[in-house]
Amino acid sequence: MIGKAYWAIFKYYDNTAHKMAFKKRPVLIIGQADESDYVVLPISRVTRREHIDQKYDFEIQVSNYPKLSLKTTSYIRTHKQSVVNVGELADEIADFRNEYPNAYIEVIALVEEFQKQLIEKAF
Repeated sequence: MIGKAYWAIFKYYDNTAHKMAFKKRPVLIIGQADESDYVVLPISRVTRREHIDQKYDFEIQVSNYPKLSLKTTSYIRTHKQSVVNVGELADEIADFRNEYPNAYIEVIALVEEFQKQLIEKAF
């Protein structure tokens, strides 16, 4: 499953309804935390340009990555890792690692760079 893009169910706070809600969003699986949990990176369209991280958001142009079936330019958010249970993973979108190997290597390199920076700042 590592290297594949999936639809995942995420819990979030709905400010309009003032309650917790769920939404389906695309993610890239980059690791396995344990038997039933996976480390994922969200794939998001980031509607407000000022929220795009110029260093760690990997841009996905629809025309360059057609197998991801995205509707608009999106970003793999390499600095926003999450852990999801296998039960929260819905449908497979694409095998990103095999379909786009160069992009996958770039994404993993960004994750590594962010993690190193995070650890350095922790000390």
